[in-house]
Amino acid sequence: MNTRLTLFTATLVQDSALSVSGIDRETTADRPFAIVNGVPTLPGRALKGAAVAMARRFFDPLPRVISCDAESGPLVRSAWEFSDATPAEPVRPVLRAGVGIRQKTGARVGGILYDQEVIPADTRWNLTFRVDWSQIALPLRAALGPEAEGILGYVLAEHWAKGRCWLGGGVSRGLGWCRVEDLRAYRFDDERYEEWVRAGRPRTPAACEVEVPTVSPTRSWYFRTLDVEISFGEYRPDPAEPAWGLDMFAVGPHDAERTVQPTGDGQWARPAWASYLETPETLTTDRALLMDRGRPLLPGASVRGPLRHAYSRLERASGREVTDPHLVQGNVRDDDPAGRAFGTTRRSSRILIRDARAEGEWAAAKLHMHAEDEFSAGSFGSAKRDAVRLLKGTFPVRIVVEGPTAEEVESLVRLIDRQVGLGALGHLFLGGHKTRGAGAGRWCAKRWVIDDVRKARDWTPPDEAEKPAEEKGRPDDSREGSTSSSHDATQTPACEAWVRTTTGTVEETLTLCTAARLARASLGEKLVAWWCEPTIDLDLAYPPAVFGRTWPLDELHVDEVAFFAERAVWRAARTASGTRFVLIEELDTQTDGALKVRVEHTPARLHGLSEGERPRFSAARTGRGAVLLREWHAADGILGYTLVEEQS
Repeated sequence: MNTRLTLFTATLVQDSALSVSGIDRETTADRPFAIVNGVPTLPGRALKGAAVAMARRFFDPLPRVISCDAESGPLVRSAWEFSDATPAEPVRPVLRAGVGIRQKTGARVGGILYDQEVIPADTRWNLTFRVDWSQIALPLRAALGPEAEGILGYVLAEHWAKGRCWLGGGVSRGLGWCRVEDLRAYRFDDERYEEWVRAGRPRTPAACEVEVPTVSPTRSWYFRTLDVEISFGEYRPDPAEPAWGLDMFAVGPHDAERTVQPTGDGQWARPAWASYLETPETLTTDRALLMDRGRPLLPGASVRGPLRHAYSRLERASGREVTDPHLVQGNVRDDDPAGRAFGTTRRSSRILIRDARAEGEWAAAKLHMHAEDEFSAGSFGSAKRDAVRLLKGTFPVRIVVEGPTAEEVESLVRLIDRQVGLGALGHLFLGGHKTRGAGAGRWCAKRWVIDDVRKARDWTPPDEAEKPAEEKGRPDDSREGSTSSSHDATQTPACEAWVRTTTGTVEETLTLCTAARLARASLGEKLVAWWCEPTIDLDLAYPPAVFGRTWPLDELHVDEVAFFAERAVWRAARTASGTRFVLIEELDTQTDGALKVRVEHTPARLHGLSEGERPRFSAARTGRGAVLLREWHAADGILGYTLVEEQS
């Protein structure tokens, strides 16, 4: 079977809260979640970025048809295609607060209080991934197709399905820990692909289901996982003797929620005269306890901070200089001992700590407190308040250490063991009010679990010169994956041509009419069609035109735009380094700087929205017509394309 497309479907389940940045909107959060048409959305770029980052751990070199950059050669379109995901059931973001703590004093740092919108744990998302074999150049498809398909299958089946799916921001601080369930794979040839498209592209085409394809890793990587139970409650060194005291715990929620305390499913202390009363759903308080799904929550950040602070104190005691990151705005040197272990702004941390929700029975109380006047021994002025404290509870904290070498990982394992040992002795305090009788939990660590990945094979990217003889002689006009339309692609044989590429910057603001003026100067008056991606503008009430066949005059701001002539294309896009443009011109003869390419024609077809699919704001109807893609193929993939209007 000549594979055209491989489809992967799965259900993503959050083991912790998830933070994925979205655009600014009417919200008080410093870091809003991505919301599209009022629905939380997990962008495909976030999913693909996480998958590519995981694949790079185990595959070196990573095929360029999966991910590439300009430094490694001409850019090629990726064969991996990731769709945006939406929750399986309606869900709303909640606010999670973050704060910086001074290592010297343990007090909050000025200007480091922030909040972010997160999706609560246990939320389920429907995922769809594709490996489009038709995006791989025909001479290399037989070698690169199974590799691209197998690498994605390996990442999903061997790591994401086993809880090593880390998405969004704050992974080292507890957010974005996920896993996939119900992973399935479907493989289509040309005929089955056509049937699938005509059926509306259903998510589960059972007739095409295959075993999830995987390939063996070409690079070693090392994982160590440690589960630690941190318990609070009665401190009883000898079970036969009375308790010596009570270890309490406190971590506050976002400021907007600190005066309302959900009681959840735990036990709440109450005076004897009120023991017959039912526990209300909420309590009023001055300082509430952070909750998640009806149970107290210990954020990964509240564990990671004390670990780093304790490590920094030990390093300073040994005579080594350690920088407090809050004093240098996070710009910690690469040679800083704590920076090497816990990461810097330029280097990700190899120590990841997951949020922990209380397990089993738990109990809490709302305590009344006041400041005492030193002269009268009475309550000091208006300094009377109440606050919620956890009296009993156990938090299962998971710590993962990863790295490319066993030596690097083992050094971090020893670091964590030393800090966990401090916790077992009661010398590592967590949460708020550490100096006021809270935070001294008991740490009980299990054994480290070893999940090392060993290199199983060597793989070298195929070279054009190494094609089999029978493949070299195959006619170029037998392109796989071509679809039937009013034009048969095989009727237009492939030919060779020369292509010249010109790049530059656009100094003006990128609007549709500005781009049209610059493109007309390069392409002349002959225009086949234009297309654009509008800049997000919440003031627009109607979807703007994004496709046309005459030179536009609109002042619409755009992020990307393309103008197609019969033998050339002019494109521009906004990038981090400014607005850039590229002009690709097809030439009849060789000139300086021209590249020899193979020209192929592929019928273009616009698919309508499937049943139940959410319409996009910019999805204005563009009509349908007989249009060909004139593609320029270089040795390592497609260089670009233009539109050719077919005369039929």
